[in-house]
Amino acid sequence: MKTILVLTDFSRNAAHAGRSAAWLAEKTHAGLLLWNCSPKVPVMPAYLGGVAVAEVMAGTEEGQDLLDEAVRDLEDYISSTDGAYKPRLATSYHEGSLEQELQQQLAIDAVEMIVIGSAASNCSADHIFKGSDTFKILEAATCPVLVVPPRAGLDQLEKVVFATDYEQEDLQVLKQMQQLFGVFDPVIEIVHVTLNGDKDEAVIAKEAQFLEQLGKINRQFSYKEIRGKEVTGRLNRISKQTGADLLAMTHHQYALFKRLMTDSEAKKELAHQKIPLLFFPINLKRS
Repeated sequence: MKTILVLTDFSRNAAHAGRSAAWLAEKTHAGLLLWNCSPKVPVMPAYLGGVAVAEVMAGTEEGQDLLDEAVRDLEDYISSTDGAYKPRLATSYHEGSLEQELQQQLAIDAVEMIVIGSAASNCSADHIFKGSDTFKILEAATCPVLVVPPRAGLDQLEKVVFATDYEQEDLQVLKQMQQLFGVFDPVIEIVHVTLNGDKDEAVIAKEAQFLEQLGKINRQFSYKEIRGKEVTGRLNRISKQTGADLLAMTHHQYALFKRLMTDSEAKKELAHQKIPLLFFPINLKRS
C-alpha cells in the first residue's frame, strides 16, 4: 500500500496539514503514517561546582502521549468525511536528529509523499517545521514534500502550476507528477518567470530544447512565460489568477523556496499564499 508520511510537531498548523494529507490518502487509497521526531537535547547543570548530570528535555512517554492525541484528532476527522475509503493510520515516534531519523524511516518504508505544515509568518511560537528544520526535511526527503501554509488547504486538485527553469530534470518530474496525481487528472500549467523581460541566447536555446522535449511527453501541457520584477510574488499571483490548487517546483528552485521561508518580503507573500506548495527534492527517487 502507498504511504503518505505526515510530519507533526503537535501544533495547530501540523494538524491542519494532516487533514490535507487525509484527503489525499482517501482519494488515492493510501495509508497515513503520523510521524514525530523530538530533539534529544541534554541539559548539563553544574551550579557551584556541582556534578553535571544530563537530563533529556523531552521524554519518550510524553512525546508518545502527544502523538496518540494527534492520532485521535486525525481519526475523528477521517471518520467525519463522506469518502468510502478510510485511510489506515499508523504512528512512529522518534528522538534524536530530525534529518537522520527521517532518512532512516524513508529507507525502511515506501513513502510516496511527505506532508508538513509551515508556520504562520506572524507566529511567535517556535514550531519545529520552519526555518532550518524545513530545509533538513527537504534535504533528507527522497519523495515529494507537500508544504501546507496555515491559510491553505487541499480539498480538490483540478489545476497545478509547475514552475520551471527549463532543466531537463523538470521533464522527469512532470512525468512523475502525472503518476502521482493520475486519479485526479489535473490540468498542469508550466510557468517560467523571466525577470525584467531579459533573455539571452543561452536561455532562448534552453527554452526551445525544453519545449521540444515537452511536446514528446504523452500529454497536453499548457506553457506560459511570464515577466516580473521578482519570482516569488509573480508565481503567487499567477497561481491565484489561474485558480490553481497547487504550486509545484523542483530542487532547482531551492534558493527560491528558501527565500520563501526566510526573506522578510517573501514571508509577506507566503502569508497570503492560498494554496499548498509541492517540492520535488534533490534526492528524489524515480518511479
